[in-house]
Amino acid sequence: MGRMRIAVRSLGCKVNQAESDSLVGMLAALEPQVVEPSEGAELVVINTCSVTTTAESTARKEIRRARRANPDAFIVVTGCYAELAPEQVAELGADVVVPNRNKAELPRVILKHFGLPADPVTTPPNEFWGAGERGLYNDRVRAFIKIQDGCNAGCAYCIIPRTRGRERHRDWREVISEAEALIAAGYKELVLTGVRLGSYAGHPRGVAGLVSELAALGTPLRLSSLEPEDTGRELLKTIAAHAPLVRPHLHLSLQTGSDRLLALMGRRYDSTYYRELVRMARELVAGFALTTDVIAGLPTESEAEHRQTVEFLRQVRPSRTHVFTYTPRPKTKAARLPQIPFAVRKERARQLIELAAKLAEENVRPLIGGRTTVLVEKANSGGGYGHTPDYYEVEVAGEGLRAGEDVTVRVQDARGYLLRARVDSKT
Repeated sequence: MGRMRIAVRSLGCKVNQAESDSLVGMLAALEPQVVEPSEGAELVVINTCSVTTTAESTARKEIRRARRANPDAFIVVTGCYAELAPEQVAELGADVVVPNRNKAELPRVILKHFGLPADPVTTPPNEFWGAGERGLYNDRVRAFIKIQDGCNAGCAYCIIPRTRGRERHRDWREVISEAEALIAAGYKELVLTGVRLGSYAGHPRGVAGLVSELAALGTPLRLSSLEPEDTGRELLKTIAAHAPLVRPHLHLSLQTGSDRLLALMGRRYDSTYYRELVRMARELVAGFALTTDVIAGLPTESEAEHRQTVEFLRQVRPSRTHVFTYTPRPKTKAARLPQIPFAVRKERARQLIELAAKLAEENVRPLIGGRTTVLVEKANSGGGYGHTPDYYEVEVAGEGLRAGEDVTVRVQDARGYLLRARVDSKT
């Protein structure tokens, strides 16, 4: 049938990204040529998010845009928004809606539409989407490995337990097998992902045990977002013991610096625990970098509690802070609580964004003039783009760069969260 032009849009979290990457690998029978939706595709897959109303709005726009750009394409929509609003998704232009709970059926649904069998190679063995080689989708630089799905926490503001279900954990031996296949395919960095990654129970020693097993393979490893209560001394010591292969960056979701709000929202830590965790990480892990999330205008949040969040961020000094304006999610406990006026929420978010930018600038300043390593993710005629081990974005100037190589650079200046550097040497 010749190569098929397919477009895959992955919205939201790294779990969605891991699933989308794997899906392309499972569609090898289509001989896919991956393109952007605007470039004309015969198949469009949109993996949606619903963590906020903004995410849902983005999903709707993507579906409408895909249908306009590809009127004759087979459009498949899946993900969290497809789980919550399948009828609306269909009305927007999807030919097939596959909710999260049926996501493992995606390859079968797609291949059947194009008249191809879903054999054991092209059908995922389970919901964790092990796919081995995924070079069809990217430049074989960084691969995401999904090891866990679902969440049992039930935080008051969060809709994820409804869209992802209860926690499920992938056996560690299966994870190792996929990692070995990805390394053999040429990937230079692996990223562990999960809806609640730190709760991983597929290894007798949890996520720390899995990290030790993976580090023995000799390829750099990152962990995606973690809940603070799932992160402790054992995991931090494991990261430190396997440096520099295990990257020294953790994303620890904060949400608010107010202990009253943390308890009200069902979070399982307080500000003292979080502060001590960050202190311990900086003590144990050389070059440790912290990124985090905060939510502006949680229900019942007072002005004083907003200021507590501001002050707490000044104390822990993350290198990057993702700021979300609270929006009520349907059927959550927080949606039934007294709400902060939207204008107040937006103003508090603006203040937090302003502070985050100031902290980022202060954290970056000492890096200017120094040397660091960068894994090149994209290369062009005049240089490339990548990330440092501590997850700073870097625009690199230099001739002859190739995606997937490590280079040592000298940082020249910074623009917002982006470092600008020049190649010093290649490793």
